Amino acid sequence: MDIILFGIQGSGKGTQAKILAEKFQLKPFEMGAQLRTLAQENSELSLKVKTLIEAGHLVPADIVIEIAEKFIQKLQPGEKALFDGIPRNIEQKEKFDAVLKKYHRDFLGIQIEIPEEETIKRLLARGRNDDTPEGIKNRIDHFNRQTLPIIEDYKKSGKIVCVNGFQNVEEVAAEIMNKLNSSVN
Repeated sequence: MDIILFGIQGSGKGTQAKILAEKFQLKPFEMGAQLRTLAQENSELSLKVKTLIEAGHLVPADIVIEIAEKFIQKLQPGEKALFDGIPRNIEQKEKFDAVLKKYHRDFLGIQIEIPEEETIKRLLARGRNDDTPEGIKNRIDHFNRQTLPIIEDYKKSGKIVCVNGFQNVEEVAAEIMNKLNSSVN
């Protein structure tokens, strides 16, 4: 079974993705890293992606899904994946669901939940250039408008388990492991 990780920026999603991938021998797919890698290549698709990123535009769902499908096609028989950063909106979800169905891939979503105040605190503490109060507010709004509806939709079909991200790294990892074990068994 594949895993799709969900969580607002600052939730510890990236850290937990590394732990999960290692623990369960999952092939990691992180959309941002895939786009950055693709932008370095010399192909028609990479030129499109590079132009969009440099102009500050979001990469369209069709391209995002094409990248994810190529990743899935390269998986070995029986190899499972961990998806991080996809799907991010309803259009991506519909197309991503179709790709998963096409390749007969089952998944479970994990949502790492933290309060918005903690998101703001964590992002301000890491001190990246784009972690301004305005930038953080925009990312929280985007998550609430675009990604939460996906999570809610997956919850209705029993495809999401929620974990408390307001704990230390080891406690979050342990809660994820417990919930995965009880969902799979």
